Amino acid sequence: MKKKLKAAYVIGYEDDDHVIYRNGEVVYEGDTILYAGKQYPGTVDEELDMGLAIISPGFIDLDALVDIDHGILDVAVPRTAADRYRRNPDTFRKSELFSREELRTKHRLSYAQLIMNGITTGMPIAGDGFRAWAETYEEMADGAEIAAELGMRMYLGPSYRMSPSPHAPVDSDRGPASVRDAFRYVEDFDGSFDGLIRAFLSPCQLPNLTEDVVRETKAFSDSKGVPIRLHCAESPQEAAYLLERYGLSPIEYLAHLEFLGARTLIPHAILTGPMLSSGKPKRDELALLVHSATSVVHTPIAEAHGGQALYSFSHYLAAGVNMTMGTDTHPADMIQNLNFAWNLTRIIERGELFNPYGGPIEAATRKTTEADLFRAATTNGAKALGRDDLGKLAPGAKADIIVVELDSLRVTPIEDPIRTLIMNTTGANVRDVMINGRTVMRNFALPDLDTEELREKAQQCFNKYKACYTVTDQERRSGDVLFPPAFPIID
Repeated sequence: MKKKLKAAYVIGYEDDDHVIYRNGEVVYEGDTILYAGKQYPGTVDEELDMGLAIISPGFIDLDALVDIDHGILDVAVPRTAADRYRRNPDTFRKSELFSREELRTKHRLSYAQLIMNGITTGMPIAGDGFRAWAETYEEMADGAEIAAELGMRMYLGPSYRMSPSPHAPVDSDRGPASVRDAFRYVEDFDGSFDGLIRAFLSPCQLPNLTEDVVRETKAFSDSKGVPIRLHCAESPQEAAYLLERYGLSPIEYLAHLEFLGARTLIPHAILTGPMLSSGKPKRDELALLVHSATSVVHTPIAEAHGGQALYSFSHYLAAGVNMTMGTDTHPADMIQNLNFAWNLTRIIERGELFNPYGGPIEAATRKTTEADLFRAATTNGAKALGRDDLGKLAPGAKADIIVVELDSLRVTPIEDPIRTLIMNTTGANVRDVMINGRTVMRNFALPDLDTEELREKAQQCFNKYKACYTVTDQERRSGDVLFPPAFPIID
């Protein structure tokens, strides 16, 4: 059955880049796009006029938070040494907080929120501070089933670690078992549910891994052709740990282990080059990323929550790094992240790049554009996944399509559609979503999803999550002390 969508603006694809068709059309059949342009010459079985809207490829979120949600609490925790949360080592990594059914609620809520924000391909990340060890095979098996039920295209895989925390001894039972389960998941689920679910490898941060497991991860990725995502160059503590133990920066360490490559994704990558407090690295780290074809996942809002920022988006682009996007916090709103990233880069790149870590100040070689950021959320993400069939509206690509409405006074006036999208809209303007040719959201509603029941269950899970901070805090302080309200709350 051939379907045609029409709108005031269609973000098509020609000559290896996005183009904008005013009063354009998209035609698709089954899960595949047949045409994007103007005045389709053939006949169709169904035609929908989306009106004053943007028809766009769906966003690709390579650090999609699937949580209940630590991102909300991250910004509420007091940041002074005297009153911030301090984990009790006697209770850390001892037991699971959530039941399997509660984890299913967590996944269903998160995947629904991704869809509602126009994200059609997701690669999840979740906080692990209250897990007995790491994500489990069973949890991700349930995640695949839920994603397929909702129609979400997902890259899934349980996380794994070798030690409970940095500097802690390796757990010779739980560590290897979690690695085996992650590899088994790839064998069992990659390409499942008619290809909607793909697998990836999700090792925890480097201080929680052994050198052997890092090498084993890369070898398994190469043998199976699946991507790896490793959060790296994210914190001064991580950089200090690797420098003390190996005499290398995080990116240098990964290069030393031959871990970098076309299937390797590095979220954050903030502490590279002169951003290291120890001074310049021994090698050009951006060149290491470029020559290995490694992709960086930019998560601007999540990084800002931690009081950090990328040195300069355009600095990485100018070097030739494939820059992609991830949300990594709540809400999973890709448009908000594009807006924040653009505003942040305009501050950093105004005239000079200011380095708060003590390195040199250097002139910006180029300025980040709205097109750079839109590519990061679409075609660059597809490139990182090795997928030529995602991130664009072009013949042969998967029919992953979103409709962003513009017929609102909140959006008016309309200028260039990409600038208007980034500056004047949010995920709340995403009205319709098609994934693999299936309409998964129509007129802001997800069919067959009891949103009220899901909201209530998710709130119960969050309340349990927040209460657990008191249980695991060394001083067992109440939530009002650990997460003080902005203003007094009167019941």
